[in-house]
Amino acid sequence: MWVLNGDFMHPLIKKSINGTSWHSNQTKLLPKYYVQNASMEISLVKNVIKYNSISGKKIIPFKTLKYEGFDINYPEDIIVLKYLLENKLAKLPELTL
Repeated sequence: MWVLNGDFMHPLIKKSINGTSWHSNQTKLLPKYYVQNASMEISLVKNVIKYNSISGKKIIPFKTLKYEGFDINYPEDIIVLKYLLENKLAKLPELTL
């Protein structure tokens, strides 16, 4: 991941492995990482008040697989969603009332 600073890019995370920056290492040497999606967020009101954030200090993972955490943020995401559904690569959960 990179950030722009004027005409140049700089690594977002400035860490290294044995003196070599993360961005110059082989992928297999990098630590395992997780990407946040919008599947579920639960927080105590006191965390929001105390930290001005829903995150608090202790975060328990809620892991999703494949397209379970598919997030719709842009109009193009609807096109991707339709493709996934039409090609049975993903399915919507069944709703029971």
